Amino acid sequence: MRTEAQGDAVSDTSRVGGRQPSDWIESFAARFEAQEGMPLIAGRILAFLLICDPVERTAAELGAALSASSGSISTNVRLLLARGLISKTTRRGREAAVYQVREDAWANVMLRRLESVAEVSELTTGGLRMLSGQGDRADRIRKVDEFYSWLSGELSQLRGRWEAHSRRR
Repeated sequence: MRTEAQGDAVSDTSRVGGRQPSDWIESFAARFEAQEGMPLIAGRILAFLLICDPVERTAAELGAALSASSGSISTNVRLLLARGLISKTTRRGREAAVYQVREDAWANVMLRRLESVAEVSELTTGGLRMLSGQGDRADRIRKVDEFYSWLSGELSQLRGRWEAHSRRR
């Protein structure tokens, strides 16, 4: 991966915090791929936008910095926009749109993800109704239901704690 775009944080080949920025970008992208199931290039774009200076980049600048084709950048920028992780801005007098990380979106994206996991309780509740009075079979699903019911309750408290924390900042 070439990361030599002039004037950005990644073009500095010196180590930052004991690591090369390009190494960090690759680590971030690999983790993003494993956890989110998204393409490596989407993770690279996101990682680059987290550390580049200036914070806004055009698709062409992303492609040059990450040695990626315009088609790959375009496809993965759309994916990141749809996930709410980056934003797109157009400015009068500038031909190309610029992209940047939506710093406010991280908590909402993660909380929505956790809430979708907690929604498994709807399935387990239905399973309990289906297996009503069937002993061991119902007990197995009851244990799963108990966990997801607990998780659902914790998530509403977690969201409230995060909102209170972010208001104090």
